[in-house]
Amino acid sequence: MPDRILVESLLTALLARTPAETVALTTRLRESCWPGGEDRTAPAAREWVRRWGPGGIPPILLTCSCPGGRCAVCN
Repeated sequence: MPDRILVESLLTALLARTPAETVALTTRLRESCWPGGEDRTAPAAREWVRRWGPGGIPPILLTCSCPGGRCAVCN
């Protein structure tokens, strides 16, 4: 039940945010995620995407064997 209370409080906070607060938050996130505020690529990142991105190693799909379909694999 504590998770439900947390989710409800987060949603309430989101609904109360003004458009100006949304712009300010987006700006802060962009500046901290991309120092200098601009999106760019780096050689190491391009290599990682080449190996692990689209077309990379296919994921291993797990199958569910529980009768109710509510196990950790299904959810």
